[in-house]
This record gives sequence, structure tokens and C-alpha cells, in this order.
Amino acid sequence: MKIHLAYENIDADLWLTPVYRKKKRTYQTKTGEKTIYRRFLKFDIDKRPKLLLQDPKFFENVRDADVDVDVELTGRLIKKTRKITVNEDYIPVYNFMMYDILELPDGSKKERVHQHTQGNIMDKIPVRISQDLYDPKEVMLSYVFRRNLYIKHNNGLTFKFLYDLAKKLSDLQKFARVDTYDPKTKKRAPLALYDGGRKFPRAFLEGKVKEKSYCLVLHLSDQELKIP
Repeated sequence: MKIHLAYENIDADLWLTPVYRKKKRTYQTKTGEKTIYRRFLKFDIDKRPKLLLQDPKFFENVRDADVDVDVELTGRLIKKTRKITVNEDYIPVYNFMMYDILELPDGSKKERVHQHTQGNIMDKIPVRISQDLYDPKEVMLSYVFRRNLYIKHNNGLTFKFLYDLAKKLSDLQKFARVDTYDPKTKKRAPLALYDGGRKFPRAFLEGKVKEKSYCLVLHLSDQELKIP
């Protein structure tokens, strides 16, 4: 994943990578053979408990026969699947409107029409590192961080750019605020890593150096800690 980042009079396209990478795991049988994943049909939607319980003779039928199992379908191998939108009765829905449920600080909930997110870390207006600096303890006690990403260089020039930036933040023992802008309004906007992704209204940059190495971590938050 790339990010168009700017600081003072310098901007560059840099790499974003996860701080915690999932370990690659392999599964095998007791004899050492490689396992193969298969999908099987578990039950028929017409046999789901909600419908079966509507039968006045449900318990008698369960006692005399497995009415909740369709022997013709259950256990069948599934080769390919496709996601579809259904209603509460499992009937496909083609025309619908999505809503977001927002939880307010007082505990109440509010509905709004779903807003499709567009990624903005590679726009013409770069993601800018602000001159505003914050104490790390205050930041950690004020926001909930959902994601943390490394910012990495891709050549010698960007290495020096990021190393100098990390050294400055490390020497000052401060976090720098990171601002994202809407290309249309030119105003600040929440950071979105990709289309349809989560919005992060707050972003901060942490820098550390050790000898000739640097570490820049982008902390992303979408929730502020407040006393009710």
C-alpha cells in the first residue's frame, strides 16, 4: 500500500506496511500430508429452526424423523460460492438502501444513510505532516487507535527524508499530527486507506532512530476517549 506524504517542502510516494504481520501457517495431517480445504453444505435454509418451530407437531416430527436435516443436500460438496444480499426471510434483495448506526457519547444511537468511503492517501493533495506536535502520553490517553502502520522508504532519497523526520520526532519525544485534505473542498478530511474502508479522523506520527536505522509509525484513530 502506498501513501503520498508531504512534510515542509518535500513530498514523496512511500510504502505503508502493517506493524504486526500474520505468521504464515501450514496445516498437515498426522501422516505429514498437506491438508486441503473443502466447503460442504451444512443445512437447507427451508429447514432452519425459525421455520421448523412454527410447525405445531415439531417435537413429534423430531422424535420420529430428522426433519431438520435434508439428506439430499446436507453434506454436499460446494465448489464455488457467491455473496448475495438477503432479507430476514433469506429472500434475495436487489434494491435497498444501506444505513450506518452511529453511537453517540451519551449512549444513544443515530441512523444515517451509508456514506461510501473513498481512499484518499494517494490523492493529488498529499497527506501532510503538520508542524503541530503532541505529547505521546496525552495522545495515548485521549484516543483509541485502531491501526498502526510502518512508513517505509523506497530509495536513498526517501530514506534520508524519513530518517531525518524520525530523528527530529525522536529527539523532541513528540508525536506529529497528520492531516488529510478533501481535493474538492481543500478542507481537512478523515484519512481513508482504501475505497470502502474505515475513516480515521485522527492520525499521528511517531518516530524513533537507532544508529543508522529509523522507525516511523502512523497511528490511526476513529474514536476519542471522553468522560460521559
